[in-house]
Amino acid sequence: MPFRRSHLLLCLCILLFFGGCTTIKQESGGDALSLLDVSRYPGNVYVGVSGPYSTKKRMVEEAILSAAKSIHLNRALALDSRLVTSYHSSVGLKSFATEEGAYFDDTAMAKTIENLEVLSIQFDAHAGAVVLVAFPEQKAQPRIYQSVFDEMGKPTWLKTYPEVDGYRFGIGSAKRHYFLNDSLEAADFAAAQNLLDLKTDHALSVEKVSTHNEQMQRDLYQAQRGLLTGFTVLARYYDKETQTYWSLASCYE
Repeated sequence: MPFRRSHLLLCLCILLFFGGCTTIKQESGGDALSLLDVSRYPGNVYVGVSGPYSTKKRMVEEAILSAAKSIHLNRALALDSRLVTSYHSSVGLKSFATEEGAYFDDTAMAKTIENLEVLSIQFDAHAGAVVLVAFPEQKAQPRIYQSVFDEMGKPTWLKTYPEVDGYRFGIGSAKRHYFLNDSLEAADFAAAQNLLDLKTDHALSVEKVSTHNEQMQRDLYQAQRGLLTGFTVLARYYDKETQTYWSLASCYE
């Protein structure tokens, strides 16, 4: 792992100094979430966000890693979800536990970073560094969906899933965290879990019901796992009234 980390840092340094970045802005001064909107770019353009760190160099490194991670998530994202509940008729819900995990292959991360083309770097007080990159190995195709907004200025996908042949869509939300990148990651993960619910390769449910002295005991174990290919976060929205971040994601059917 130490060698792997040092190799990644070397790739980042090469990218930063020789990547030919077209735009560098010190402070955005606007809505941090708008900096993450890549809808006007082709599908091989990705955005990475760092969160605040002590130096701008560290922020840019983390943002580039974030963008590269999105590329690997697009290739394949494995999800595992488990739920255990216990209910008793005399007291109601006795226990509730969940365990969720997401896994992706990062063995070629250094190679991915080497091939990135940095388009812009912007710094924001809330987001840290926001880096826009292009991945030339991926074909530059139009994005499959553009957000439509209602009369209240909210995206219509909050109420209705988009429909595009060959794709599934998932929606996730998360309450505001202290750092913007943590909020976005939580909402993105929730959207991936929503896709897992809609597209499950393997599901297991075991239920045990027993009665004693006319009282019922119900124990339930559920497990889901699935592999998402083409996972992409298409749009995000922040509801100021409820302080909730929303993510719209897609994957191949």
